Amino acid sequence: MGTLGGILLVLAITLLAGGIAYVGDRVGHQVGRRRLTLFGLRPKYTSTIVAIGTGMVIALAVTVVALVASNYARAAFFDLTKINSRVNELQAEADELDKRVHLTNVVVYRGELLYGPYLLLQPSDTPAQRLTKLSAFFDAVVENVNRNYVPRGLKRYKHRADDSDIQRRLRDFLADERIAGLLSQGPVLLIAAADENLFVNDEIHFEFVPYPDHIVFEQHQIIASLEVDGGTNVNPYTLFNEIVVAAADAAIGRGMPSYYATFPQTTLTKEQASAYIERIRAGKGRFHLIARAQTDIYPHTGSLPIDIELQGGGT
Repeated sequence: MGTLGGILLVLAITLLAGGIAYVGDRVGHQVGRRRLTLFGLRPKYTSTIVAIGTGMVIALAVTVVALVASNYARAAFFDLTKINSRVNELQAEADELDKRVHLTNVVVYRGELLYGPYLLLQPSDTPAQRLTKLSAFFDAVVENVNRNYVPRGLKRYKHRADDSDIQRRLRDFLADERIAGLLSQGPVLLIAAADENLFVNDEIHFEFVPYPDHIVFEQHQIIASLEVDGGTNVNPYTLFNEIVVAAADAAIGRGMPSYYATFPQTTLTKEQASAYIERIRAGKGRFHLIARAQTDIYPHTGSLPIDIELQGGGT
């Protein structure tokens, strides 16, 4: 029922109420003129009761007719609670579907790395040199994300580093207290990442995330270690996955960008892994599966190269 239908319904109810009141009044008036009595009451009270009763009977008759003739009326009278509950259920389902559709349209998630290469700012750089480096890096990021993400549904980023507004924003970024504080302690590594979820038809935008480029692990330093009891039938996938995840968590905890630390690189061969498993299964005592840094590791290393070795145990 549209707006016009609702207005007509209100007018009809108003007219009906007026008609009922009129009929009740006229019946009561006629009863009063004839000096009729009911249950021994005075004619004045009898006419009032008759007028009220007449209005009630008419209203009841109209309601009964409406209930018999209209499914909508019956639903409104007897199933309104169920209807409201069903409406709420359907609205919740619609909200969930809308949320699911919206989330499945995510092209880039917040914090996702948008460009593999990084920019390294040196404390010895002049402000002009830093701005030049950052401007070139900005244009490289824009070119890369436009090439990779526009085909996936995002709108092209149209600005370049030499735009006046972009130059101002880059200068403000370099002048920020956090960047200045990091540069006072050593080199700073910048990574381009998504600053929020980007959905289909969103315009591309990103942010620079800074990391102090200090040494994370020295060469051959132990990054993580797992204890394994000899004589147990260990699952090789679970075992080596645990040491790799432990190494990644340790590196991230020491300031390594998660983009570079999440998937450590190891020189462990299948033959070495099989030999480690056999030593554990056939051995006694306690073994230690150790992850060591292959080389000095900094954020600018761009990965987490590790060696995995097995120590301890007996036969």
